[in-house]
Amino acid sequence: MLTRGRAAAAVAVGSIIALTSSMAASAAPAMPGARAGRPAAARIPSSAKRRLISETLGAWQITKGAGATVAVLGTPIDAVTGLAGKVTYGPDFAPLAGAPATDSTVLASLIAGSGPTAANPFGTVGRAPAARILAERIVDYNGGRGATRYQQDGRWQAIMARAIRYAVNHGASVIVPFESGYADTAALDSAVQYAISKNVVVLGTDSAFGGTQNGPMYPDSLPGVINFSGVTISGLPKPPKSVRSPVNNSILVAAPDNILFATGPGNASYYAYGNYSATAWVAGTVALIKSVYPQITPAEVALALADSASYHPAGGYNTTIGFGLINPLGALHAATGLLKLHRTASPGQGSVAANARFSTAMPGVIDAVQNSPIELGLYGAAIVVGVILLAVAAQLNRKRRRRGALASAAPVSDADQASAVG
Repeated sequence: MLTRGRAAAAVAVGSIIALTSSMAASAAPAMPGARAGRPAAARIPSSAKRRLISETLGAWQITKGAGATVAVLGTPIDAVTGLAGKVTYGPDFAPLAGAPATDSTVLASLIAGSGPTAANPFGTVGRAPAARILAERIVDYNGGRGATRYQQDGRWQAIMARAIRYAVNHGASVIVPFESGYADTAALDSAVQYAISKNVVVLGTDSAFGGTQNGPMYPDSLPGVINFSGVTISGLPKPPKSVRSPVNNSILVAAPDNILFATGPGNASYYAYGNYSATAWVAGTVALIKSVYPQITPAEVALALADSASYHPAGGYNTTIGFGLINPLGALHAATGLLKLHRTASPGQGSVAANARFSTAMPGVIDAVQNSPIELGLYGAAIVVGVILLAVAAQLNRKRRRRGALASAAPVSDADQASAVG
């Protein structure tokens, strides 16, 4: 049984990666694109390209992500020139011989590719080119029938939970998950909250399924996870197909879904767009923030992204682009301002401490109503019985809710995939 997140990563949201040579000559292996949703580009002016380039270059004058580690939880990651010396390999939670490494290799290059160097004169540059990558294999897309077991509902959540905890315990600053689905589990929920408690930022997956207002997906919809959408910026290389991003009230900011160039397996040149490029922009920007402020909390990171976003929509927020377009330089400045704030108010002159008493003597017990011990015992017994009955009812209700949640996590069929890609 495949989760809908599997299709989201492989065939939906315009998540296209293909050999660059296919743009000019022969067709190269590529994943199909997604049908168009409501366009968000109309909310972003044509001047956004120039401003975004300036903001990115300005951010790189402060940091390029050195000291930050981005954990990519997805397919294998191949050793490629632009990532030389930057990749640490974690556990292989989905071992399968010969599984393709395209997805995560390209995404890692988009995030942390070091760009042109003397040894790699035609290399591509990532959004945080000095960051490191922690590679953890949790899925095997296009790996044949043997790979599907890793994406079975109930199993992928357990795998991702283990991968998240490993990433937190091995120095990750940002976690980028590839897999998602309609069902949460206690293990996945707990792992995400563990990451957040350790000030590790967990990103969503930019997956769009269902109607115009997309239903909740996981881990995207868990508290503290930073969600985003993609938007096509005028003047930057446009996606070859219309792409679709999630539309819901968990969207924090929008990021460009335009084509970015990357290095893939075998040092081949690739281009990517849709949720690959949007994810790279957000992960890279968060890595820049964590590079300068390693102990900043995920909540503060989210606030910095929202406050600094360019082109706030009417009313300040909408469910298509959140608070506006991501702003790498502004986010760094906003983080600086947030961390200068006092976390608690200083007491003013003449104020009384919170634990102070107005008298040196402890107050006595007041017996306002006279009751016999027998009456009090009966009342207490009735209360205990009532609490037990309420607990039993709540437990039964939780089981019914849980069964309903599991039932909604339907397997993805060929018809579902055909519908997703239009």
